[in-house]
Amino acid sequence: MTNAIKNITGTGLFGLLTMITFFSCSTNDDGYLKELSIDTARIPEATFTATGTSVEAGSTVTFTDTSTNTPSLWTWNMPGATPDYSNAASPTVVYESAGVYDVKLTTRNEFGADEILLEGFIEVTAPPVIDIDTEPQVRLNFDDNLANDGLVNIDATSVGGTEFGIRPGGGGAYNFTGSNNLDIPGYTGINGAGERSVALWVKTTHDSTSGLVHWGNTGTFSRSSFKYQNSGVVRFEYQGGGHNGVTPVNDDEWHHVAYTYDGDTVKIYVDGVEDFSIAGITDINTGNTGETDVNIGSQLGGATFIGFMDDVRIFDTVLTPDEIQILSEIK
Repeated sequence: MTNAIKNITGTGLFGLLTMITFFSCSTNDDGYLKELSIDTARIPEATFTATGTSVEAGSTVTFTDTSTNTPSLWTWNMPGATPDYSNAASPTVVYESAGVYDVKLTTRNEFGADEILLEGFIEVTAPPVIDIDTEPQVRLNFDDNLANDGLVNIDATSVGGTEFGIRPGGGGAYNFTGSNNLDIPGYTGINGAGERSVALWVKTTHDSTSGLVHWGNTGTFSRSSFKYQNSGVVRFEYQGGGHNGVTPVNDDEWHHVAYTYDGDTVKIYVDGVEDFSIAGITDINTGNTGETDVNIGSQLGGATFIGFMDDVRIFDTVLTPDEIQILSEIK
């Protein structure tokens, strides 16, 4: 339930002058003050609207000032939002976590100020839980930890410090700074020419070649590298060859990227849509001597990624287009 709390005041010198100007006084016969009132007609009356009051986590909400008497200053307090404070007339914010939140607006002009507090005005619900039935070998959710929720009972480790962030929807994310890439010690990925899929969320403005998810060594056809190119597209590389996607993903927005390999055909997906496909790739063998641990955010410890990742998954099967589409919708 939304409760509105109002408070009208005269503010500063202008408010004091307003109060003096608009006092109306009368006295009783004995000369005592009978009535004292203030004309608040020129003070703003704070009101506002919102583009939504019941929204899903990760949603954007715009508040619009509708106050009377032409305010010239605004102060918004919006706990739970990003940002949670603004002096704009009509701020736009993001609510990233489920909950019920108050919103307070204070408006001012030269005659005074008014504020309104709407308690419980914004209700944010968690996004629906959707997923696929196929179990990954590795799943890193980055909810303030490096735990692996996949079938392989090995957690990730950082070569430097750890730094976490938030992805819209309220989930965690990992912030790759260029010196804190991850390894999964003792896990060498999908070997030989076995079926595989890799899927993850990424957010970056990076413009240098770097690793996203890699395993294998430096021998010809012995590498399975999902990379980020300096042109902003993603690439599947196998040492001795590789193939680029088409759609850049370095626009500082969250994108879901994935690839599949079935022993013959490589497919690259961006935001749930097939971005590139090529058949006849039959020489991949990521099971040679010298196999390395899986690297996240780098390739063989070099070419480090800068940006955010979330929901990194490695599968020992080929995901269907429908499954990849579902993964791209998970917030």
